Amino acid sequence: MTIILDNYTLPEKGPVTVAVSFEIKVTAEEARHIVNRWLLNEVSYLLGADPPTLVVGEQVVWRVPAWIGFPSTGRVGVIGTVDVDVKTGELLNPLERKAAIERYLEEEVKPWLPKDRQPVSKLPPEYLARLDPPPKLQP
Repeated sequence: MTIILDNYTLPEKGPVTVAVSFEIKVTAEEARHIVNRWLLNEVSYLLGADPPTLVVGEQVVWRVPAWIGFPSTGRVGVIGTVDVDVKTGELLNPLERKAAIERYLEEEVKPWLPKDRQPVSKLPPEYLARLDPPPKLQP
């Protein structure tokens, strides 16, 4: 497990004392599942979560990396992080994190996507279902 000491000033050399006490009630894997579910439900089905890092600062959190993948290329890379409180399992600032991820996707990912694969806004008539007369349903 990786631990990051956030907001601690450390000397280049010499003794270091870090006196922090906290209780982990949400495991790293639980935090990953929480973020994975949130990414899929609230942001995009193309996103996933990696194993988190424990960050000890003003608040102790699991910092979970979010990645994006495409059906044609597979997993591309990390596009942001989401913090989860180690005591409650609550996502910290989910609206801000969602906006940051969407902004990154718009500015950094979208420009290198193929231009010829635009979504179809209207299907041609030959692809529409013909329901005149409607099918008979079995009881």
